Amino acid sequence: MSNDDKKKPWQDRIKWEFESARQREKIYKQTLKKFATNKSIKEYLNQFQNSQPTVDSYAWQKARWLVDKNQTEWYLDYSSSKALLAAQTCLGNIQQKKLFDKQCEWRAETFHHPSIETTFDFKYWEKNILNCQFIEPITEEDVVLYIEFLQQYLGEDLTFLSGWQDYNTYNSSYATVAKLVNKQEDDNEIEDDDDDDDDKSSLMPPWYIFVNERRGDGHYLLLPDLRQEKEWKYGRIGQKEIQRNYAEQQKSQPSPDTRPYLSVFGKEQTEDFINEVEEAPEEVLKAYKVYQQFYDNPEIRSMEEVWEAWNELDDCYEAFPMAAGITDWKEALIATAQQWKNTKITRNVHFFYEDYLFRNATGISNVADEELLSTYRKMADDYKETMLLGRELSGEPRDLNF
Repeated sequence: MSNDDKKKPWQDRIKWEFESARQREKIYKQTLKKFATNKSIKEYLNQFQNSQPTVDSYAWQKARWLVDKNQTEWYLDYSSSKALLAAQTCLGNIQQKKLFDKQCEWRAETFHHPSIETTFDFKYWEKNILNCQFIEPITEEDVVLYIEFLQQYLGEDLTFLSGWQDYNTYNSSYATVAKLVNKQEDDNEIEDDDDDDDDKSSLMPPWYIFVNERRGDGHYLLLPDLRQEKEWKYGRIGQKEIQRNYAEQQKSQPSPDTRPYLSVFGKEQTEDFINEVEEAPEEVLKAYKVYQQFYDNPEIRSMEEVWEAWNELDDCYEAFPMAAGITDWKEALIATAQQWKNTKITRNVHFFYEDYLFRNATGISNVADEELLSTYRKMADDYKETMLLGRELSGEPRDLNF
């Protein structure tokens, strides 16, 4: 998110709703007062019978137009550029697979490059993928293959997938957060078809699987990981020393605040909070429980994805076929929305490919989130420094030649 986005008042939803409601009410009352006191307006309205309901309606609509103007303009701009941004992001997805293959080679110590010193550097380049110079540039063949993938893929939103370089989730036996979350989701599902188990448990990005099948690139997954344990060995030593130094520093600091954080996001916490702060909590609790009954309704929650699909189709003005072979109308609508989204990406991806070629030819960097890159660069540097400290404490050279 850019600094500009952080300044949008509606990002703080509760504050925005409260302040905008006050502004709308103020404009509404000012408008009615003007209509009641302005002589020329009164003469105009006298031409019509029973004009007051229309005046009231206009006053409210005017208030909404004025207060919501900036937010509405932002949304319209975002909606019109959404397909373009998705195409640009998906162009980077092509390179994520190449970067992952390089990571497999680097971990196997068959590839070396000055830009890569630790495994964390791959996370940095994941965020700066279109400017990564040590992987092969995008080719027309890559774009054609990705479009073919789009025509078949109906899974998660490709523009919001992350963790492209999460090697330990995709190609190791180590426990990761992604594996834990996926296991919990699988445990909650009723398995109707054992033949689908492999597909359900696969955490690797579908694009990686598609490329491996089409280009025979699965051999990268067979390369040994010779770096991870070495990094962890020195990283643990360095981290232990960092924690010891921190503990020493804290001894001279005031005692930390050990009180728990206040939370009203869980049902039990919310009810306890209402009972503590309200003089007559019964009415508020009753309203809260009615609210919960509505929003905890599984049928209503199940329709959220359908509603999102409907919104995705709000710019589909052309004749576009419904997804074939799906009898459930909700699933068919969701699949159709994904097909429409992929169609828009397909139509725009060549535009960004041409821009990518131009930038590469002229030495102009591709667009990237500089604030995000700065954050990941610092994280990578801190990770490296921890290992260097571990090397030093082990009586070994302060370098990464291990």
